[in-house]
Amino acid sequence: MKKIFSLIIFIAYGLAALGQSDPTTKKLLSDISKKYQSYRTAKINFGLKAVNQQNQTTINEKGELTIEPRTSKYRILLENQVMISDGKQQWNVLKDEQEVQINHVEEAQSGSITPATIFSFYNQGFKYPAAKSEQVAGKSLSVIDLTPTDNNKSYFKVRLRLDKSLNQIYDVTVFDKSGSLYTYTIQNFTPNVKVTPKTFIFDKADYPGMELVDLR
Repeated sequence: MKKIFSLIIFIAYGLAALGQSDPTTKKLLSDISKKYQSYRTAKINFGLKAVNQQNQTTINEKGELTIEPRTSKYRILLENQVMISDGKQQWNVLKDEQEVQINHVEEAQSGSITPATIFSFYNQGFKYPAAKSEQVAGKSLSVIDLTPTDNNKSYFKVRLRLDKSLNQIYDVTVFDKSGSLYTYTIQNFTPNVKVTPKTFIFDKADYPGMELVDLR
């Protein structure tokens, strides 16, 4: 899982000129981003499916994200990993390795996609065609294939599916150049939940015996 999450995080707020992109799709994405940014906080339960097509292996995991969209503060809980950010620093708690990696947010999130950013990553650095429609489990979805404008990215495409009835992201699939697929599926979204300041602060006392590795 360590490799998966080093591959998938970046934050991009504010719409940029993407070029060669469908204006109707651009408005659709902009409206969803504005709706997300309007929330004071949000709690998201999500599923992660990682498929390695080379060796035919699949990893399924469930997680929980608590986030302040306007400040970029978040806490991600997984079975063997916790990621905490106060908006400036990020603490990556690796339980199996008994290690906590500390990094600046910009360095930790450069060039990747995570649960903390799936509501905003598409605002910059992509081009996309008109959205297509798809029916999944009785839901009507808009399907958008985003292509990064930077060819040096480790992925060549990101598929974003939107729930038309909720005007909300249904899932995001990252197509890695290695042939692996990473899919985040939103299972439950609760806006404006109550949080305490401690939610977004790393407390060493909560992880006794773990080695602190400062990568800043």
